[in-house]
Amino acid sequence: MAAFRQPTWRPAWMCLRCSYSTTMRNDMKTAMKAKDKSRLDALRGLISDVTNAAKTSKPITTDSQMVGIIRKRIKNSESAVAEFQAAKRDDLTAQESAQLDVLNEYIRDLKGGREEDIIMTIQDVIGKMKTEKKTVNQGSVMKALVGLGGPLEESPADKSDVARLVGGMI
Repeated sequence: MAAFRQPTWRPAWMCLRCSYSTTMRNDMKTAMKAKDKSRLDALRGLISDVTNAAKTSKPITTDSQMVGIIRKRIKNSESAVAEFQAAKRDDLTAQESAQLDVLNEYIRDLKGGREEDIIMTIQDVIGKMKTEKKTVNQGSVMKALVGLGGPLEESPADKSDVARLVGGMI
């Protein structure tokens, strides 16, 4: 009789290739012990978003997808801060601003490389395009950088920042 092989079980929250799911859980435990309510609330919300994304047909597998989730959460927090300020709710504004600071810490940690590295990559691509006598404009450089097979394709670097840097170099 063949031995029954137990299926490998993976929690839904586990990001297969990114290390930040474990880091977030450990940070959440630290925030619980320190009784840091704003950090704890921000991390719980972020972990909830990651868990919900893991249950979809396209679970989170890269840091760039994680950056997308954090950016979405940051946009929601920024709009909430604006609404709380308009309603003159200083207590809620302070609470949401503290959570926004925590999210900004995580986005800084996940950003794909330093700006100097991105600038060097852009210069390499522009130089390569010039040697191949291809037209060098912002669209073609961006396509070569972040398009299929480009050096920044899977990078969690913000595409608007890359576009700004490319625009300044052309």
